[in-house]
Amino acid sequence: MVDLTKGEEGKGYRFELVASKDGQTYVRFVAANGEPMVRSETYKSRSSAKNCIKSIKERAAKAETVDEAQ
Repeated sequence: MVDLTKGEEGKGYRFELVASKDGQTYVRFVAANGEPMVRSETYKSRSSAKNCIKSIKERAAKAETVDEAQ
């Protein structure tokens, strides 16, 4: 996890905590090439945003994967 609200930087696949324009926090999942893949809703507290990351990590391992490439 990289906390952009604290000026941290990261490389590779990562979760980022980002400050929105209204001062709330949201989570962004970024690919290794730096492209954002997923963005969460905004949260009033940073702890709620961190809980979002925790929840995704726990549930993603159990999620069904569907390959829609043809």
